[in-house]
Amino acid sequence: MPVCNEADIIGSVIDEWHKDVFQYLPEGSEFIFDDGASTDGTLDIINNCSKKYSYIKVYKEKRDGFGRAAKRLYARANCPLIFFTDSDGQYVAKDFWILAKYINDYHFIRGGKVGRKDPMMRRLVSFIFNKLVLILFDLYYFDVNSAFFLLEKSVIDKILPELNDLSTLVNTELLIRAVYSNYEIKQVYVTHRERKGSVSRGLPPLKIPFHGFKAFLGLLKIKSSYRHK
Repeated sequence: MPVCNEADIIGSVIDEWHKDVFQYLPEGSEFIFDDGASTDGTLDIINNCSKKYSYIKVYKEKRDGFGRAAKRLYARANCPLIFFTDSDGQYVAKDFWILAKYINDYHFIRGGKVGRKDPMMRRLVSFIFNKLVLILFDLYYFDVNSAFFLLEKSVIDKILPELNDLSTLVNTELLIRAVYSNYEIKQVYVTHRERKGSVSRGLPPLKIPFHGFKAFLGLLKIKSSYRHK
């Protein structure tokens, strides 16, 4: 989980994941956090939780964006299977098991959000982005930038060096490159809850055009990289 300034929710998120998932996982499983220079006590809460749950590891980093944090987490993961999700508590931990039952048959299982509980503007931007990915890459996946997925570490090991063109929407690039690398991918549907606690740090409306155009150029670069293979 990448995390930054989630002090009002992160303790309950960790407890939920322990109760519904971690207590049933094999010995040696790990729960890794990348803390992006939180200033509200988030890091202290995670450190205190690590005394209760010995499988927690947290790395204090500078605040340099979701994409870089995600890639650091992918690189640090040691287990043969990697699960990635957000730290804001909008996903339901027990939905992990919906994905896990397919791990023997697929390299990559994704959870697409059903009944997305985000502000209208964020949902609209996501809808447009999903359609753009569909048009450019002919990918019939729902919620292409999902932050709830399980995959084999070998997939990350191969694709991580190639994740350079969508700095923020890194999970979309991961999906595209996994498809083009011919990995077996399964999509399932998972619950999305109202956000509790702090306000989402999504893009301010005035920055959406700039970052949208930047994402479009990134998609074109990815598309171009496969035209020459």
